[in-house]
Amino acid sequence: MISLTKKLQWLAVLLTIASLFLAACGSDEEDDAEELEEGTATIAVPQAYVFDSRFMEGESSVSYSGQVVRNLLLQDLKSTTDSVGKDGARPIAVSDLLKFYEYDDALNLKTLTTTGALSASESHYSALSTGKNLVGKISDELVIGYNQTADDLVREWFKGIAENSQDSDKLGTPMAYTTDDGVDMSQMINKVLIGAVPYYQATGVYLGGLLERDNSEARDGTDPYTSMEHAWDEAFGYFGAARDYSRYTDEQLAGKVDDFTFDSNGDGSIDFKSEYNFGLSRNAGKRDKGGSGVDFTQEIFNAFLAGRTAITNQGTVAEISAHRQAAANGMEKVIAATVVHYINDTLSDMSKLGTADENIANLNKHWAEMKGYTVALQYNPFRLITDGQLAELHGIMGKAPIYEKPGSNAYNTQVANYKRAKDVMQAAYGFSNTNMDNW
Repeated sequence: MISLTKKLQWLAVLLTIASLFLAACGSDEEDDAEELEEGTATIAVPQAYVFDSRFMEGESSVSYSGQVVRNLLLQDLKSTTDSVGKDGARPIAVSDLLKFYEYDDALNLKTLTTTGALSASESHYSALSTGKNLVGKISDELVIGYNQTADDLVREWFKGIAENSQDSDKLGTPMAYTTDDGVDMSQMINKVLIGAVPYYQATGVYLGGLLERDNSEARDGTDPYTSMEHAWDEAFGYFGAARDYSRYTDEQLAGKVDDFTFDSNGDGSIDFKSEYNFGLSRNAGKRDKGGSGVDFTQEIFNAFLAGRTAITNQGTVAEISAHRQAAANGMEKVIAATVVHYINDTLSDMSKLGTADENIANLNKHWAEMKGYTVALQYNPFRLITDGQLAELHGIMGKAPIYEKPGSNAYNTQVANYKRAKDVMQAAYGFSNTNMDNW
């Protein structure tokens, strides 16, 4: 017998499908809109992140090019910190990393990010948006377990990588971006910045301050969008999904660049602002692909679509707030599931210590991804996990990986501690036992 809860869930699904079908079948604006008593047209939830201006006929009201540039800078910084560990590597200076972190338009740099078989429509940062960098948007909150800001930590790791790259014995190996006690600084920089810039800005700034923004008039009297519409778009931009995100399968989002890009408008190139999927949006697909009974990609995208539609329709505070909470929680669950994934990888790597399959570089990498994403979780005012739970996780993980051999008391203690970390994550997010084991 189907429970009442299941019936309600199916009803919600059917209503969503019906609304999407009606949106897709509409032949013109009059088909898609119904008139309110006040004479204001409302729109149905679209299938793609496409919204026309209420103020300028024929113009889009969607704009988040600055967020695209910061996502590119974040990826390109990672490519550069990784590069010192590869064959043919050259030494780098802190200034080589600061040019991404503190990007200045005077540099007129092209992105290092490639778009697969098709070229990018525009590859210069400043042609996409001007005045954008990472440092200007980083949270100044102290990192739990470190008593330093993310900016403090990132600059220390920049210095560590630059110094290591001058050592010919380390250059061209993973040790070029690894501390003496095994911290993969390239991964730590990337994951901490994912939390302290795009995730923090999306949830803590744009979604967090959303309800204080005006939604009745064009911003500055001249823009094709309201202040509230624009803030919501900027949060979506930091999530990093393509405008037609639902067309991508989990396998594509978890795949290579030609898989997670698509020339949707058929112009023969890839537009970073609409046809490319960045970090968090791809991670959602990875966790869906490796999980069971979860659909983070659609949960988050549907929340962003429904929330933007509610804002365009000048919906109630309660309606907009519900979609805001769903979008913020969805992104948090993706990061949390990724922490679980790397706890499992770290445990697997530890089990191979002292055997022919031992791989210290992998252990260092997976530990740093686990730790860095745990840091990232704190940057969300809507978060489901508590400060106390985060403090416990950081206490378990420490500040560097542990290399105790299987069979030793120290090894058994650390395995038990990591299993406790998984218990903390499951308590905070309600993930199933299957997903806790298999992510």
